[in-house]
Amino acid sequence: MNQSQTNGKLILTEYAFGNQKRDIAFFLKDNRMEYLKVLPREDALLVGTILIGKCRHQVPNIPAAFFALNQDGEIGFLSTKNTEHLKVLNRPFKGKLADGDEVLLQIRREPLKTKEYAVSGNIELQGRYCVAKFGSGRLFFSKSHQDCVKNAISSYFRQKAFCTPDLSLIGYPGFDLILRTRAERMTGSADQMETLFHDCADTLAALEQIVSQAGNRSCFSVLEKPAGWLESVREDLNACGFQVNEYVTDSYHLYTSMQDDHIFYYQDEQVSLPVLYNISARIEEALRAKVWLKSGGYLCIEQTEAMTVVDVNTGKATRGKNAEKLFFETNMEAALEVLRQLRLRNITGVVVIDFINMADKSHEESILKAMKAQAVYDYQKVHIYEFTRLGLLELTREKRGKSLQESLK
Repeated sequence: MNQSQTNGKLILTEYAFGNQKRDIAFFLKDNRMEYLKVLPREDALLVGTILIGKCRHQVPNIPAAFFALNQDGEIGFLSTKNTEHLKVLNRPFKGKLADGDEVLLQIRREPLKTKEYAVSGNIELQGRYCVAKFGSGRLFFSKSHQDCVKNAISSYFRQKAFCTPDLSLIGYPGFDLILRTRAERMTGSADQMETLFHDCADTLAALEQIVSQAGNRSCFSVLEKPAGWLESVREDLNACGFQVNEYVTDSYHLYTSMQDDHIFYYQDEQVSLPVLYNISARIEEALRAKVWLKSGGYLCIEQTEAMTVVDVNTGKATRGKNAEKLFFETNMEAALEVLRQLRLRNITGVVVIDFINMADKSHEESILKAMKAQAVYDYQKVHIYEFTRLGLLELTREKRGKSLQESLK
């Protein structure tokens, strides 16, 4: 991705899906949609929500329990293989749950099809550059951090009396702190290091406050909600390398509340904002199984319960070209488009790509290198593996939130 060409426009509006209206946000770069998010309903329990749940039923023969999450009877599934960090609030906890226990929980996965919410007792709080969680009082770094980055950050934190030389946190014996990959960007100057330090200190303090307040709150209380939807969208775009240079909305409330010099309030009784930007066609395109490439080739994207399968085809781009060159060029274009489609549709889990067979194995290496370089510009973690003997490429994309297809149901 060319970092000098990442500026774009963020459209914020309401759109009708069947009989229901939902707020949506989509990012346009050179009039091409690069990001789309259907915002959750106001009463939805979002991934990251921290609340107090009540144990309703323990599953015989397996280490698991079901929890009521609110007065509406929504249910969460908790694995109890490890209860080391479980915070039971209604009684002294000796390692074994009982029906009726009130426990501090965090939503880790939204309900999918017949599955309930997935919840965890190991609470995590996201900062901009770090993650704070229950633990043994240690500072950890992302696996991608080089030693020079680790040394620079740990040295600065020691000067601030924030950690010891062996990376034990000072003043937070029950918590761990993990520096995210993006923390590497904050080591270039003293001001950046100070910003990183305050983000880490504030995130740990916020988690400590949530735990201390939990004992005084009633069952089903929500102690922490994830970042507001607009902040969440901005974080997603930032992780993708996109920068918003103009906001457009037809919501007067949003227009007046944002107080941003780059926001434009759209008013036109003849042509609505969704019509102006042809949102209906853009969403339909993002749901379509067949995706055409500029070269004339196309993708077939099939989502199943177990995985997503992508088939690459030459389509119309077959005449007057060397076959091997054609296959390589089509596969390279398809590889980058697949990553875009996964981001647009928020497709997660296992993805298998069936590229057009190439005789030159060095072409596979070129495609693999290009995909790994582009995959870092995603708001979810993407892991790309090697080509198989059959010429298939496997990748995984972190599961967080519903896919576009699921969010419209």
